[in-house]
Amino acid sequence: MKTLIVAAIRCSLLFLLPSVTYAISAQWDLDPISGDWNRADNWTPNGVPNGLADVATFGLSNTTNVSISGDTEVNGIIFTSEATNPYTITASAPFTLRISGTGITNNSGSTQHFMTTVGANGEFGLIVFTNSATAGTSTMFTNNGGTVSGAAGGSTIFHDSSTAGSAILVANGGSNGGAGGQIFFNENSTGGTSRVELFGNGSLEISAHAAPSVTIGSIEGNGNAFLGAKNLTVGSNNLSTTFSGVIQDGGGSGGTGGSLTKIGSGTFILTGANTYTGNTNVDRGVLQLDGSITSNAFVNQSGTLVGMGTVNGNLVNNGRVIPGSAGAPGMLNVVGNYTQAQYATLMIQIAGMNAGQFSVLDVLGTANLSGRLDPVLLNGFIPTIGQSFTFLTYAAVNGTLSIFNPNIDNEPEHWVVSYQATNAILTVAPGNVPVPDQGSTFLLLMLGLLGLVTYRRQLLRGADLSVICVITGNHRRQSQQSRLELGCVARA
Repeated sequence: MKTLIVAAIRCSLLFLLPSVTYAISAQWDLDPISGDWNRADNWTPNGVPNGLADVATFGLSNTTNVSISGDTEVNGIIFTSEATNPYTITASAPFTLRISGTGITNNSGSTQHFMTTVGANGEFGLIVFTNSATAGTSTMFTNNGGTVSGAAGGSTIFHDSSTAGSAILVANGGSNGGAGGQIFFNENSTGGTSRVELFGNGSLEISAHAAPSVTIGSIEGNGNAFLGAKNLTVGSNNLSTTFSGVIQDGGGSGGTGGSLTKIGSGTFILTGANTYTGNTNVDRGVLQLDGSITSNAFVNQSGTLVGMGTVNGNLVNNGRVIPGSAGAPGMLNVVGNYTQAQYATLMIQIAGMNAGQFSVLDVLGTANLSGRLDPVLLNGFIPTIGQSFTFLTYAAVNGTLSIFNPNIDNEPEHWVVSYQATNAILTVAPGNVPVPDQGSTFLLLMLGLLGLVTYRRQLLRGADLSVICVITGNHRRQSQQSRLELGCVARA
């Protein structure tokens, strides 16, 4: 809280500071006298870019380590195509670099670096984006932690409707009792497809953001994310990342009920003990829970939850749940109830008979079952007749699961599911059983769709039909097979 207040005061005071003499739009020299941004004769034309309308341009130069030596504000920063030798622009403690207009434009084809530093007496640098400024593309912001007890770390702060673009945002941990670097998303700022990396006691803060949500590209590392009462949506850059830190409520602006939403095609792996109390939503891609969450979890239609961790709440499956990880069976624990919807799937991976060689969903509450069970054999393992696998445990059970094709690969065997008082068991039975012919099912589906189209056309012309076909389609994976269901209701 103290760090956030100090940062806010400093940002507010910056508005009151007069612009440095000789404020001007200018380009950094090929051979500047020093690396000091605020020295006029390092620029052409002579003068320091430090004003609301000023643009600082960086091209080819023999000095690419540039530091501000006073509070500085620009409309934008441009890296030209000649800036192929990457720059590092540093907001030295205790100064602030404010970018308040168009933001950063990087045409160099190289990653350009920005840094906030700390001082020996607890000072810290700030990089602040305001209005609609963007952090741009191929940019990296590193915020270092404090180095003395009680000292704050450097921060990158997004205010108003500014955006992180596709930047890499890093918050490093402090040392000797110092606080970590910080990344703030406040008001209506957006995270774009930014890659957030948190280490040690470095942190991401969204507690001061407007409700309801902030979206970022990805998050990784072992630091802290403070949500307050807001939702953090992760996955817009489609990367696969691992986060072993703690995602939690609270933060500088307080609040409880923070929540997490997974989007994008990547896999987000959580290995820490997360304590946020709002919902966990898996909308798309894969959330791999190898740590724990203290919330209810909802796996939606295009989402998949895998892992060997613990859901300290209820789990509702409208998509796919896989205890373990891809190609590796394991146990997924649910402290509350497990509810599986009609078109959802529970995939059980089986690589052998021993404990740990097949998936188990361990539910301490009630298992409310519907939808599909998908047993998948791994590593060439073929079970023999009579072998059984306890794949689901519970305190009570309602409903059952169905297997689209119970036959086991090309063997004369098939699966049978039985439900006991506290567990469900997959058993290998002799022989094969009939399965729906997918070619015929597909033909029936097409005919049904044709009938529906014809009916709707005639209905629009005022015609009366005696048959209404109601089509319901469901496509789920059973090994390498697709499933389709078709229903037709006749009305006399």
